[in-house]
Amino acid sequence: CDVKAFCCGPVHALVMAGALVSSGLYRQVAVVGGCSLAKLGMKFQGHLQHDQPILEDILASVAVLVGEDDGTSPVLRLDSVGRHTVGAGSSQQAIFEQLISVPLENLGLGFQDIDKYATELHNPEVTEPAGSGDVPKLNYRLIGALAVRHQEIEREALTDFVEVHGMPGFSPTQGHIASAVPFLGHAVERMMDGRMNRAMFLAKGSLFLGRMTQMSDGLSFILEANPSK
Repeated sequence: CDVKAFCCGPVHALVMAGALVSSGLYRQVAVVGGCSLAKLGMKFQGHLQHDQPILEDILASVAVLVGEDDGTSPVLRLDSVGRHTVGAGSSQQAIFEQLISVPLENLGLGFQDIDKYATELHNPEVTEPAGSGDVPKLNYRLIGALAVRHQEIEREALTDFVEVHGMPGFSPTQGHIASAVPFLGHAVERMMDGRMNRAMFLAKGSLFLGRMTQMSDGLSFILEANPSK
């Protein structure tokens, strides 16, 4: 099938892969994606416009193998997928409510029950000179503000929440590549080692790159340490 997800594509693909495996239709599904020279050019155009050297000169790619529960590997929780529906509204608060608050409530979890939130992980050393700011930091502050709004943390604890449950942006900034999935391998490793219990992966983006509609897209899922391990 053809899913127009753009910057949210990797999260859509992983959820679809999990659904295909969980349904028994396939035993294993590979999620594979990468960048293009055209997209790379779009990214370094911002640097050239600001008389900056080209800071990103690589073509990034990602591959994830989703398989049946082996009793050891982390589990993708399909019962807590967050979806940004049309009726939810397009404000940042509305999007984050649908992608974070609703899935957590469905599982009876709080914001601090998620060890790490993986969102748009663009490297700020690349985005700030181009004028796009520190995207991960902004998103983590929005998540923290949502926790404050739900009275799960005090406003004074917002910075500490971001420090504990967020992470610095470290990913190449090429469209969908930076959307949460760069942390997936690290999360799996930590869960296998017993250093992490849950991580939430969330991504959002415009449909058709804002060309035909201003509506936005968003999806999230929770990855959890295998309860049998």
